[in-house]
Amino acid sequence: MRARTTGGLLLVQVGLWLALAAALTAFTSKVADWFVMTDELLYERLAVSIAHTHSPVPRVHGVVVSNVNQLYPLVIAPLYRHGAILHGFHEAHVLNAFVMSSAAIPAYLLARRVTQNNWLPFFVAITTVTVPWIVLSSFLLTEVVAYPAFVWAMLGLQASVSRPSVRTDLFAVLTIVIAVGARTQFYALAAVLPLAIVAVAIAEHQLVTVVRRHLALAIAYGVAAVGAIGLVATGRPLLGTYSSTAHGNPFPAQIISSAPAHLAIVALGGGLLPFLLGGGWLVANLRRSESSDRLAFAWLALITVVVLTVEVASFDLRFGGGLVRERYLFYVTPLLLVAAAAGLSAARRPRWSVAIPLIVCTIGFWRAPLAPFEKLNVDTPASVLNDWLLGTMGGVDGARWFLVLAAIVLAVGAVEAGALLASRTYAALICAALLVALPLETGYAFKRLFAVNGTAGLPLTLDQSVVFGWVDRTITTNSEAVIVPYPVIRGDYYANIGYWWDLEFWNKSVDREASHPDQFSATSAGTFPKIDPHFDPRDGKANFDVDSYVAQAVGDVRFHVKGRFFVTQRDVSIVFPDRPWRADWVTYGLYPDGWTRPSRPARLRVFADPAQQRPALRTLQISLTAPETVPSRPVSFRSNAGAWQLAVGPSTVEQTVSVCVPRHGHADVTLRATGSTPIYGDQSNLETASTPRNAGVLVAKIALADGVSIRCSTSR
Repeated sequence: MRARTTGGLLLVQVGLWLALAAALTAFTSKVADWFVMTDELLYERLAVSIAHTHSPVPRVHGVVVSNVNQLYPLVIAPLYRHGAILHGFHEAHVLNAFVMSSAAIPAYLLARRVTQNNWLPFFVAITTVTVPWIVLSSFLLTEVVAYPAFVWAMLGLQASVSRPSVRTDLFAVLTIVIAVGARTQFYALAAVLPLAIVAVAIAEHQLVTVVRRHLALAIAYGVAAVGAIGLVATGRPLLGTYSSTAHGNPFPAQIISSAPAHLAIVALGGGLLPFLLGGGWLVANLRRSESSDRLAFAWLALITVVVLTVEVASFDLRFGGGLVRERYLFYVTPLLLVAAAAGLSAARRPRWSVAIPLIVCTIGFWRAPLAPFEKLNVDTPASVLNDWLLGTMGGVDGARWFLVLAAIVLAVGAVEAGALLASRTYAALICAALLVALPLETGYAFKRLFAVNGTAGLPLTLDQSVVFGWVDRTITTNSEAVIVPYPVIRGDYYANIGYWWDLEFWNKSVDREASHPDQFSATSAGTFPKIDPHFDPRDGKANFDVDSYVAQAVGDVRFHVKGRFFVTQRDVSIVFPDRPWRADWVTYGLYPDGWTRPSRPARLRVFADPAQQRPALRTLQISLTAPETVPSRPVSFRSNAGAWQLAVGPSTVEQTVSVCVPRHGHADVTLRATGSTPIYGDQSNLETASTPRNAGVLVAKIALADGVSIRCSTSR
C-alpha cells in the first residue's frame, strides 16, 4: 500500500513539473535573440556539429576541441538537424524550460527521502523551479542541464552515503559523470562523496568498515584515477576549455571574505529563510539526527556547500575580477530547501544553530559588492534586486545595513515563531511565505530581462533571424562558408564583434573562420579554432584549401579571395573560391583595418590570373577617406603603368589605378599618404581599440576589374 501511495505521489510530482515547465515556456519562448556571448554561440556550434556529423565528439569550426561540457549540446542537437538556425533556436528555448525545471523531480525525491513527509517535498519541488536563477533557461547555456544533473547527483550521493551498496555506489558514480558532462566544475563532487562518506562514518563510529562498505566505489575511483593519469600523461586536459583555472594559487587570501559574500548572495536570491533555517538544521544535525538518511544528508549538503563555495570564490577572484558570480553557486539552493524542509519536519526545530548561517550572512552582506546593473546580469541574476536596494537604502552602506538587519529579523522571527506555533502551522507559514516571495523575485528577474535591450542592442523579443540569416538563404544550410571577420563599423569595437557574432550565430552554413591570430576576430582562438590565412607573395596561392564558400567584408582591404561572385548583402560578399584557394590581390603595410601608417608607404600586390598567357593591364578602383578633422590630405599612387595624385578629405573619393601584371607573376601599386592625424584605436582587440594611434588615410575599399585581355608592358 505504501509503494502504491509513493508511486501516486511521484506521478503527481511529474504532473506538477510539466505544469511548471509549461508556465516557464511562456517566458523562455519569448526570447528571440542571443544574450550571452560567446557562450551561446559555442553551444549552438557544438550542437550543430553533432547534428551534422552524428558524432558526440565536440567539434567547432570542423576541429575537435577539448570541451567537457558536452551534455547540453547533445540535448539540443536534434533540434538543429533540419532547417535554419532560427527553428532550432526557438525550439531549444521551449525545451530549455522543460529540461531545467526537471530539477523539481530529483529535488522532490531527495526531500522525500530526507523528510519522510508527504507534502513538504512538493514545496521543495516548486521552490526549486521558482528561484530567480531559473531565468537562465532563457539562454543556450549549460546551466539548463547542469541544474537538474546536479540535483540528480545529490540524490545519487545521498544514496551512496546513507545506504551503501554496489548499486548505490555505482549510481553515485554515474550521476557524478553526468554532472561533470553538464558542467566541468562538478568534478568537485568527486571529492565531496568520499569526504561525506568518511564524515558520516566518523559520526556513526564506523570508520574502520568504511572501505569494505564502499568497495565498489573504491574500485571505481581507482579506475578513474588511472584514466586521469593516462589523460594527463598524453597531454589531454582534464578540464577541457577550463584548463586555465588549474593554474595559479587556488586559495588566494581574499577567499576568506569572498566565500561568505557568495553564500550571502545565494541566500538573498533564495529568499534568505532556506539558508537561515536550512543552514541551522544542517549544523544541528552533524553529530546525530533522527535517521541515517538525515545524518548523511546533513554532512553531504554541508560539505557540498563548502566545497562549491570555495571553488566558485576562487574562480571569481582569479578570473572574474572579484565579482560575485553566484551563477556558478546557485546549485546549492535545492540542498538548502531540502534542509529547511527537514527542519520544518523535525521533532526539534533549529534554534541556536541558526546563529551560524546568520553570522555567515552578516559577514557576506557586508563584503558583497552589490553593484548595480542596467539589465539582468547573467553571471549574477540575484543582483536584479541591487538597483532597488541601492536606490531605496541610499547607497551601498545603507543596502548592506538593511540586508544584515533583514537577516537578523528573519532569523529571530523564524526561531520565535517556531517556539510559539504548532508544527503544522509553523511549517505552513514558512512555506507560504517562500511560495509567494520566490515567484515574485523570479518574475521581477524576467521583467528586468525583457525591459532592457539585450547584449545585441535590440529588444530580446525582437526576432531578427530572418535579417541575419541571409547567408543560409543564399547558399542553403547544406553548404559551408568560411567567414573572414573584419571591422566594418569604424571605431566601434563592440559593434563590430556583435556584427560578426550575428553572422555566425544565425547561419548554420558558417562553420569556419579565417583570421590572423593578432587581428580582429569576434571569438577567442582557444575556443573557436581558426584558419590563419597566408598567401604566397609570388603567386597568391593560399596556405589552405577547403571546399567552401567564403563570406568576406566588401571593405576588407587585406586580401581578396579569387572566385565566382554570388551576392553582396549587409556589406559582406559571398564568393565561391577557385580551387586551390588563391588571392586576386593582397596589401602590405596598412593597419589591419585599412588605415595607412605614418610615414610608411603601403603596397597593393596584384597577382596574375592562372589562365593569363601574356602581361595584362589590370584596373583597380580604390576608395579613400581622410579623418574627419582633415580637410585635405595629399595621396599618391605609383605602378609600372603610371602615377596618380589626388587630395583626400573626409568625404570618400575613388581613384582608378592601373597596373601591368606579368604572366605567372605579380605587380605592385605603391600608395603614399602625406601627413598623419590621431584617430581611434586599432580594432584588432579591445586593448588596441582603446589606444589612439596616428594614421594617414583610410583605404575603404579595393575592387579589381575582371578584364585581363589588354596587353601591356612591364618594362616601365
